[in-house]
Amino acid sequence: MNEGTSPMNEKGMILVTVLLLIAALIIVGTTAVMQTSTDLKIGKNYKTGTEALYAAEAGIEEARARLRIYATSPITDSHPTSDQWRAYMGTDVKAQGKGYDSGNTMHVKVSSLQSDLDYVVTIRHQTDASGNILYWGDSDSDGVSERNTSTGQNIYLVTSYGSSSGSAKTITAEVARVPPITVPGSLYVEDNTTINGNSTTIVGTDACGTSDKPGIVTTGTADSITANGNPTIEGSPDGIAYGSTDLDIQSMIDSIRDAHDFAYTVNSVTITGTQIPGPGDGWGTPTAGTTQADPTSCNTSNIVYYDTQDTYVKFSGGTAGCGILLVEGDLEISGGFSWYGIVVATGSIRFTGGGDKNVTGAIVTGSSLDAEVDTTIAGGVNIIYCSSAVNNQTQNAPLRVLSWKEEL
Repeated sequence: MNEGTSPMNEKGMILVTVLLLIAALIIVGTTAVMQTSTDLKIGKNYKTGTEALYAAEAGIEEARARLRIYATSPITDSHPTSDQWRAYMGTDVKAQGKGYDSGNTMHVKVSSLQSDLDYVVTIRHQTDASGNILYWGDSDSDGVSERNTSTGQNIYLVTSYGSSSGSAKTITAEVARVPPITVPGSLYVEDNTTINGNSTTIVGTDACGTSDKPGIVTTGTADSITANGNPTIEGSPDGIAYGSTDLDIQSMIDSIRDAHDFAYTVNSVTITGTQIPGPGDGWGTPTAGTTQADPTSCNTSNIVYYDTQDTYVKFSGGTAGCGILLVEGDLEISGGFSWYGIVVATGSIRFTGGGDKNVTGAIVTGSSLDAEVDTTIAGGVNIIYCSSAVNNQTQNAPLRVLSWKEEL
């Protein structure tokens, strides 16, 4: 008798095998469906999370724009010395959810200027561990701004809560208005300096206020300044102040050059008056005073930045502007020149040749890149300290971001 598997048993084994295969396919199919569903959920969560993050970033940027002094729709800080002041940006309901109290005189609320993104923003003054208001400014007069409790612009702690389809992201940033550039006197110099001519005037007495300064401030000793031909050098408490704190001019330029309105990269170049941007797109035109020794005025402000690649730039033939002129390298001015605001050069500055020259504001200059070239002020130069011409130039610059992080 055949001991082999009977046809009935073979059919049973085939049935079992088929059922096992079907079960396996069901498991694989279910897993695939579950995996696909999970992937879709992950993809959706990533998308909405990214959208929420973008919304939070937009809230930070709107707050930065509206904290500018001359913003079109400003957020007004009426209590800059109080740690209780708060500002809220968003809908009433969401602002209240973050602590807004309409009955609190220290609280201010504004609506967002857009409706496409969903965010609410809170703003307060940053404080230290002891509760002291923190400022961003040059407290030690070295030209470099730092956190401190006495000098400069308020540091604002801005927190933005972004939402999108159930996802939420939070970003916190510290921002501050750009403080005025540190100017110790009408003219600050680090090089040996020669002042020539009885038509040259350097005055530190404030022509626009009561913040008098020395006419010339130098890091050098008394023999570093040479005056020939009876130039006028006046100021308070002294016409010339020696042994000054050494300013970090490069850091001063680094802190504001990215906010430039005009930027140029040059190499040992002479710029004539006809090469300067013309009316309508130019650097601004100061309105002259009664005489060249009187302060000018101007209602525009630009940041003009020159990178000379460790060489020099020379202006020749009637250059004018309003705002801050930044030069990395040496600067030479020949012929007529009128500037309302601040001139800052990491290297030396030389005024030569004819033509009337007037700087209303201040000049800050370092050491020449050329060991044979000193700072020279000659040829009918008038440098007149004006506090408003100095202080107003950075007021409407974009707020500086001191820190930025996503809260997890």
